[in-house]
Amino acid sequence: MKKINIIDIAIVVLILALVLASYLKFGVYEHTKTSAEMSKIEYSIKIFDVRNYTGDAFKVGDTVFDSQTKLAIGKVTNIETENSKSNRETSDGRIVYAENKNRYNVIITIEAEGIENDKGFFVDRSVELKVGSDKEIETRYVKTTGKIMSINTES
Repeated sequence: MKKINIIDIAIVVLILALVLASYLKFGVYEHTKTSAEMSKIEYSIKIFDVRNYTGDAFKVGDTVFDSQTKLAIGKVTNIETENSKSNRETSDGRIVYAENKNRYNVIITIEAEGIENDKGFFVDRSVELKVGSDKEIETRYVKTTGKIMSINTES
């Protein structure tokens, strides 16, 4: 009868590890399918309470990048600004909802190619978009954070 040595045990452990890794990679996790059809996704991001030069730094046609992944996540198609407002205390102690001097909210509309599946919207197959989530974005001239306000797809 042959004795079992350490090399035999190592080979059995290696085979089991390969089987487990294959199962996890191909059986359990459902990755974004590369064959999924890309479509146009239009979404808006609202950037709150910034100075005018931040809003002026965005131009229609600019490419927008995700600050974390550095991937392109679309092109700016529209830019709107509105006066920023917040609760402020007056000199007599009242709280009023009033405009902030020299501060603006900027709403940029971005168009991109992406996919929609049961897990959400994805630009460049990897950057997830969710309404209500904060997104760090940048262009060649500005880097800022805004909240995704809406997402629409071309059906």
